[in-house]
Amino acid sequence: MMMTAPTARAGSPAEAAVRGAIDSMKALPATDGHPGARRILLDAIDNSLALDLLAKQALGPQWDKLSIAERRHFEAVFTESLEKLAYPRAADALSVVKVNYLGTDQQALGEVVRTAIANEGGGQMPIDFAVAKRGARWQITDAMMDGMSLSKVVSTRIQQSLQDQGYQKLVEELQNQNAMAIAPDSGKQTSSDH
Repeated sequence: MMMTAPTARAGSPAEAAVRGAIDSMKALPATDGHPGARRILLDAIDNSLALDLLAKQALGPQWDKLSIAERRHFEAVFTESLEKLAYPRAADALSVVKVNYLGTDQQALGEVVRTAIANEGGGQMPIDFAVAKRGARWQITDAMMDGMSLSKVVSTRIQQSLQDQGYQKLVEELQNQNAMAIAPDSGKQTSSDH
């Protein structure tokens, strides 16, 4: 199976980043059994998200206590968790809805891409994506649903785990969850190796 990341059509670079991430996510199920094609899409999604910022925000003050190697390790475990757990769930949810792009608003730190997710019953849920230019690339830094920041929800959960069990246990728990995730390409459980 030959696969490339979907090409986004959009009015602005920020919208193109959001469209690219959503289109790649929607295409994930078609890559089952094709690990090379799946990796292309996962890389496209990863590159559309500011994963380093999301990982830093998730750890809060703990981030500053880590060495550069520990930060990279956490980013890798965090990214793997998104790839194995969050992205497939998002792909399932996106497969039964239509995404309507409503435009962009300029913000001090980038743009907000406004969307509405429409289901078959006619209901709509607005989702706004905060997108910032980082180097040469536009990346999603957050998504807001009903006024709730997805990055803050994730940060709250991770920081609660840090408080309850400490950094090492948090990382071990994420690694265990990653190891237990079902590999879409094989139907078998995977190890935490990429």
